[in-house]
Amino acid sequence: MAGDWTSQKFLGSMEGAVLGGKLAAEVVANRALGNPDKPIKDIQQHIIDAAPSHVPKAPIGVKGDGAIAFGAGAQLSKKNEALLKESDPAQFDAPVAV
Repeated sequence: MAGDWTSQKFLGSMEGAVLGGKLAAEVVANRALGNPDKPIKDIQQHIIDAAPSHVPKAPIGVKGDGAIAFGAGAQLSKKNEALLKESDPAQFDAPVAV
């Protein structure tokens, strides 16, 4: 598995997708060569202890709750189109002739 569900520092971004793919490719290459897997990182105990009382925060600057609001692919419904026009109107500008 690669992408933003891997344990790396650029979650949910193009950099994270690239790094996740690189890490996955390293595992595949090492296994093909017969090398042992690198150890899996342990979850630090303070993270486990704090998890039950965690209260998620609303993301800053995100409009809407659909996939497109978080950078994923989605069908552009009228509702999502209106949200996208509000948050990134430049995407709807007419192309400039060169």
